Amino acid sequence: MNAEPCERSRHGKPESGPNDLAAFLCRLRAQMASGERGAALPEVSNAALREVTSEEGLADRFVASARAAGVQARCLAATDWLNAVQEVLRGHGARLVVVAGQTGTALDDDRAAALVNALGATGISVSTEPNDDVLFACDAAVTGVAAAIAETGTLVCASGPRSPRGVSLIPPVHIALVDERQIVGDLFDYFARLDPTTLPANINLITGPSKTADIEGILVTGVHGPGIVHALVLAAP
Repeated sequence: MNAEPCERSRHGKPESGPNDLAAFLCRLRAQMASGERGAALPEVSNAALREVTSEEGLADRFVASARAAGVQARCLAATDWLNAVQEVLRGHGARLVVVAGQTGTALDDDRAAALVNALGATGISVSTEPNDDVLFACDAAVTGVAAAIAETGTLVCASGPRSPRGVSLIPPVHIALVDERQIVGDLFDYFARLDPTTLPANINLITGPSKTADIEGILVTGVHGPGIVHALVLAAP
């Protein structure tokens, strides 16, 4: 194998260029040209990389991890979900709410209809097929999730016919209903469940409220998406 020559300084050493990457590439090319091989990386099994190895206590682990990431997470009985969602919305003074029901999630068609009726009875405006104007004008969105990751407290939100990707990314408050049975230990478990033949158009892995540190390295929450995220974990019957 022929290697491209590296630029050298007056001392005969490779120049680093704008950063150390150029110097590293020069050393790597020289090493490959000479046939020299570095030490082989040790083999590491997936089990050695995993922190969550048991299915026991996944709900508690998810709640703890989500709270650590800034999510307002809690477990509750499945029968208490409607009161819990209304309580959260009242606490934020919500007047326009997006309800994104999705088959196969904790916010299925029946629960979505029940929530729409309950909110309408209290005078809250509801949208079930939001467009961009509604998403940017609403006070909160309520969604289900495709899964939840116990290790990191991550919500997995998949797009669908009545659940565009912006539902979990634009409104200032995001309330996610999580069925306890949707919680998996880690990403290894989640990706093992995915069927590549039926993937949705978009999957978002959401860990905590939106954050940015683009300006002077100062961390700011909620600038370009939900500044408040609630995860309500419904106990399995």
